Amino acid sequence: MFSNLIKKLKKGNAMSTIGKWSKDEANYIVLVGSESGSTTVFAKAFVQGLVNAGQSVFMDQLDNYDTYENAKYCVVFTATFGDGGAPSSALDFSSLVQEISPINTLKFAVVAFGSTVFSNFCQFGVEVDDWLDKHPDFKQLIPLVKINEQSNAEFRSWLSVWNRTMDLNIRVRLPNEKKNLKRQEFEVLECHDLNVDATTLIRLRPQKRIKFQSGDLLNIIPEDSEKPRWYSIARIDTDILLSVKQHEHGLCSGFLCNSKPGDIITAAIETNQKFHFPKEAPSVWLIANGTGIAPYLGMITENDATTTYLTWGGRTEDSFNVYKNHVEDAYDNDRLESYELALSRIGEKQYVQDVLSQHRKKIADLFEEGCVFMLCGSMAMQHAVLKVLDEITLTELDQPLSAYQNNGQLLKDCY
Repeated sequence: MFSNLIKKLKKGNAMSTIGKWSKDEANYIVLVGSESGSTTVFAKAFVQGLVNAGQSVFMDQLDNYDTYENAKYCVVFTATFGDGGAPSSALDFSSLVQEISPINTLKFAVVAFGSTVFSNFCQFGVEVDDWLDKHPDFKQLIPLVKINEQSNAEFRSWLSVWNRTMDLNIRVRLPNEKKNLKRQEFEVLECHDLNVDATTLIRLRPQKRIKFQSGDLLNIIPEDSEKPRWYSIARIDTDILLSVKQHEHGLCSGFLCNSKPGDIITAAIETNQKFHFPKEAPSVWLIANGTGIAPYLGMITENDATTTYLTWGGRTEDSFNVYKNHVEDAYDNDRLESYELALSRIGEKQYVQDVLSQHRKKIADLFEEGCVFMLCGSMAMQHAVLKVLDEITLTELDQPLSAYQNNGQLLKDCY
């Protein structure tokens, strides 16, 4: 009886939401587990973005989970308390989700916030994702994403995946972000024909001297749009090299892939300090799929001392041809120790994580020696690769992957 009274009190203490929809009117349900309030800031920004895009949304605490008459989507933003625990606003969620079945099947996504200072990095978010994934009335929409130290960049990577998956244009304003970037002109030097995957390489030259590194981001706002697009860049001499896949109805990708030498593009460089090549590391393992290889093309061109490995995932060997000259030139000039391809449409049909799992002992040894592993590409690839790397470090080194991430041995820039 006492526990029922507590639940009623919690139900009456619903989180103030943005918009005018009740829990039974909204199409989107955003549930939040926050201890200090920082996770709530991101959730509110996302909710406001949904509202601005014309979506009906209801936001509440995880411990107020209930039935939702018209809901189709459930997005969970949750922190982890301490070293793996539930935040105070989510202590009852595990039992509630088992007791209360949704009226309609809910497509879900979990965004977990935490810190690699703790060995059980984002553990409660991992558990929430697992509970929902195993529930017959929930269907995963996007793989779990872990955000370290309230990183705006990592959150925006997840938001980019969300927008592509949902065909939406959600824009958010996050804390401590630079509002104005200095835009300048870049001349198109080369734009290759599209390959079998509708992908090309584009070389740009800044019209004014500018400082940047491979791994920084090019921020472009295409015509007829207010939404910026970000492309991870390679530095080749003083030029920028982009790898772009043309998407159907893609305003920016279509504009870039159809550009011609002599065209002028207006854009801004964003420094991406967390994804620069670690020159002081004893070795570096570059991991990518698709266009995520772009920054690595510059890194291996400039590398002159660090033992560097590359694993790249694509569909076929023809998919790799657009990058082949850059990679083989680096290999022939001893700037790249080795490279492997994971091809998903021919032969053994391997993905990046399958290739990495074949090098368990080598990866474990390199982690112990201080090797830095870098990931760039799709969020789905990141999720699968981190799972394999975590399993390797746990079984071979008796340490969670988060311990090495906390040492600066894991750098990510996925989207």
